[in-house]
Amino acid sequence: MRDKNTVAVAIVLIVLLFLITPISICATSSYEHVYYGYVPPTTNIPQVAELIKGESVNYTVPEGVAILDVVGLDDGTYIEIWDIYTNVKIASDIVNKFEKKFFYIPAGSFFKLVSSKRVAALLCGGFDVFESDSEVVGGTSTFYPAVTGGFRGREFIFVAAPPFYGYAYHIDKIGHNFNLLALEKVDFTLSDSIEGWSTSGRLEQRGSFSILLQARRKITDYQNGAGRDVVFHLTTTGDVVVCCSALDDFIAVPALTGGYVGKTFYVAANQPVKGQEGRSISFIILPLEECKVTVYNLDLEILAEKTFTSSDVANINYWFHSLGTTGRFKIIVQSTGDICFMVGQTTGIADIKYLGDDITFIGARPDQEIRFYAPTMAILFAPEDLTATIDGSTVQMRKDEFRLIESGPHTVKANKHIIVQILASGSAWDDWGSYLIEPLDLDITFNIPDKFLEKAQDITTIIYTASATTIIAIAAILLIMRRRSRRSLRTKNI
Repeated sequence: MRDKNTVAVAIVLIVLLFLITPISICATSSYEHVYYGYVPPTTNIPQVAELIKGESVNYTVPEGVAILDVVGLDDGTYIEIWDIYTNVKIASDIVNKFEKKFFYIPAGSFFKLVSSKRVAALLCGGFDVFESDSEVVGGTSTFYPAVTGGFRGREFIFVAAPPFYGYAYHIDKIGHNFNLLALEKVDFTLSDSIEGWSTSGRLEQRGSFSILLQARRKITDYQNGAGRDVVFHLTTTGDVVVCCSALDDFIAVPALTGGYVGKTFYVAANQPVKGQEGRSISFIILPLEECKVTVYNLDLEILAEKTFTSSDVANINYWFHSLGTTGRFKIIVQSTGDICFMVGQTTGIADIKYLGDDITFIGARPDQEIRFYAPTMAILFAPEDLTATIDGSTVQMRKDEFRLIESGPHTVKANKHIIVQILASGSAWDDWGSYLIEPLDLDITFNIPDKFLEKAQDITTIIYTASATTIIAIAAILLIMRRRSRRSLRTKNI
């Protein structure tokens, strides 16, 4: 009887253990979703506030931390956050669809977020990142990840990134933290997660829609963004990309074909019309093969062009170019060969050394080479045991290991997925942030939509061409009638 009772108790314990910890087992399996990050030596975040289900929530942020917002894309998503240097668990929790939970990550931490299902994770820090005061530049530039992976898709669930200016009535300074870029003709619906606010519309191919959405803010400021919550839901009938564009920032731009290596890119860039002297929108392009690169505005008018040679590729040369432009506009880049593309704003001087505070992420699939410029430094993370070649030197890395890479242009290639966090030219690290990326964001691939780079023919040209064709047709008819008339006269004379 005792043996039977022992077996019965053991079975119950095993069942209970399975019921209690199945998600934890999933979170540490080969099917986990893993996101890496590093918190620079940031300044302290002040008291902040945000709208949660229509109610304002205020809280005091401890000193010496950044904030990691995690948004659930599916119900019952188990997450863990680990310090990968000390191998200490920072936090664990369950997050549901449309739910946001935030965590404090100490400055100087090298960490990873593992989850049983895909999530949207935004890391932000610095005293001014949630600032909306007219005299201070805050916010961050980042792409919003799609529910299905990568940064292109038809559904997005996200927490709105902080804008650089939160007063919606100040049209020449407004910071749009939502820029919808249509890759084909689409209908879209954007709403907050509690469906207390929504908007919809239709965009033509390469069309865009921008708006200021409700985001976390400094407690003493007023943020006039749309929505009754900081979590939003976007659905579209065609493929789009979505980004937040702030000031003094620096971002690696995903290719429209997936990942960060490609031939076609599309990004929004903001520059105030007035009140921000000495700032300039600038970009960096690094070629992976011989190619000609053309940079367009939204109307496919050429802004800049450059040809890269085999020598440029061999020497890891890059192209830094300042557009010196004010206003809100869109940049489209087309290359005849594979490139990596980065864009940002300089402060005071249009020089690569004066890119503002920010972090950004780039990554590569197995056996794919990536190139990037690190204004300050970069960190290479290994999601798996791998062999990597960094600027010609081969290194072995274990899972969760990281390596620091100095400033300058770099080329990296590995036999497994790699994630790289790049630090811009931060001096005080007062306002910085980015969405984290995972291997799935690198694996998903897309085709360029049909006619994406075809310039619409100007209506005056169409009218002119039609008029010219009509005139030629009438002239031809008159000529034929004249010839027939002459023939008729000749016949009568005979």
